[in-house]
Amino acid sequence: MRTVVTFMLLMAMTLSVSAQNFTIKGRFTDVVNDTVLINYVKREPEKQIVDVSVPIGADGCFNYSCDIKYAYQASLTIQTSGNESSFFFVPDESVEIEGPSVSQDDWDINGTTFYQRQDSLNQLLLPFYKEFAAAKAKYDKGVANGFDKEMLDSERKAANVDINKRFWKVTHQYIMSHLNDELSATILLRQNYTDILPAIRMLSPEVRNGRFKDYINMIEKMFSRVDKEIKAKKAATLELEEGKSAPDFTLKDINGDDFSLRSLFGKGKYVVVDFWGSWCSWCIKGFPKMTEYYNKYKDKLEIVGVACYDKEDKWKAAVSKHNVPWLHVFSPDGTIEVRFGVIAYPYKVVISPKGKVIKCFKGETADFYKMLDEVLK
Repeated sequence: MRTVVTFMLLMAMTLSVSAQNFTIKGRFTDVVNDTVLINYVKREPEKQIVDVSVPIGADGCFNYSCDIKYAYQASLTIQTSGNESSFFFVPDESVEIEGPSVSQDDWDINGTTFYQRQDSLNQLLLPFYKEFAAAKAKYDKGVANGFDKEMLDSERKAANVDINKRFWKVTHQYIMSHLNDELSATILLRQNYTDILPAIRMLSPEVRNGRFKDYINMIEKMFSRVDKEIKAKKAATLELEEGKSAPDFTLKDINGDDFSLRSLFGKGKYVVVDFWGSWCSWCIKGFPKMTEYYNKYKDKLEIVGVACYDKEDKWKAAVSKHNVPWLHVFSPDGTIEVRFGVIAYPYKVVISPKGKVIKCFKGETADFYKMLDEVLK
C-alpha cells in the first residue's frame, strides 16, 4: 500500500512541475485557418526573446500555455493580415478572449479574477481609445478624399493632444488611488512621461516586488536613462556633423584603461563608433553581421563599441557572451551620446581615417553594410 501511495505522490509532483501556469484561449471573429505569432521578452533568469507560432483553427480559436515567473507584455500578431495587439501574460492566471483581431478594444475578456478586474479598467479607458480611433478615421478619410495633408496632420495632432491630456489625468489619478494594486503597473506607460518615474517610486512594496516586478524594473530602467539623458543634454551640446571632424572622447575601456577616440585617427583605418547597450535586443542581433564585416575588413577598419546607459557587469558579460572582437568602452552618464547626437540604438557613426565624419546610421540597417563595402573594397 505504501508503494502505491508513494507512486501516486510522485506522479502528482511530476504533473505539478510540468504544469503551465499561464493559459490564454481565444477566438478571433474575423480570422480562420491562420497563425497567431506570439512574442514576449523574458528577463529572468536572463534575457530571452520568446517567439511562438500558434495555429488558429477553422473556428477562429487558438490556445497557448507557458510557464512564467513574472508578468510579461506580449504581442499577438495575425500572420496573414499583420493585425497586432498587446496583452499581459500573468503567472498563475488564465484568460479567454473573443473578438475581432482588427480591434482589441472590442474584445470580450473573461478569466481569472485579475483579468476580470483588468477588463473593468479597460472599460474605464475605452472612451479615450474610441476617441483616438475616431481621430485616426477622420484623418484617413480626409487623406483618401484628397484634402490638404498638412491641415489634416495639424488637426489630428491637436485632437490627440487634447485626448491625451484628459486620458493621462484619468490614468494618473487611478494609479495614485491604487498604489497597492498591481493593475496600476499595467497602465504606467499611459501617463504623461514626466509622471512615470514618480509613480513607480510610490507603488507599494507588494506591487514593486510582486508579479510585475520585472516589467516595472524594465520601465524604471528605461525612464531613468531618459532622465539621465535629459540632464546630460543640459550639460552638453551636439558636436557631431557629417563632413566635419569627429569629436574626441576619452572613456574607460573594458580593462579599465583610458581610451581616446583620437588615438585611432591618422593610421589608415576607417573607424565605426557603435553606440549600443546590453539591454538593446536589436544591438545584440546585429553583432553576428558586424563581426562578419569586422573580420572581412579588419586591416582597413576599426570598431569602437560604446556601451550606453548600461551596468558595467552586464556590459562586460554581453561582450564576453557574444564574443565581440573589437574595442569596447563604457559611457557613464550619457554625455558622449548627446555630443554625437545619438537618437536611437544601435547608432553607428562612420569616420574616415583622417577623423572626418562620413555618415551616421540609426538602427540595424543594410545601408550601413552597403556603405562599408563601397568604401573598404
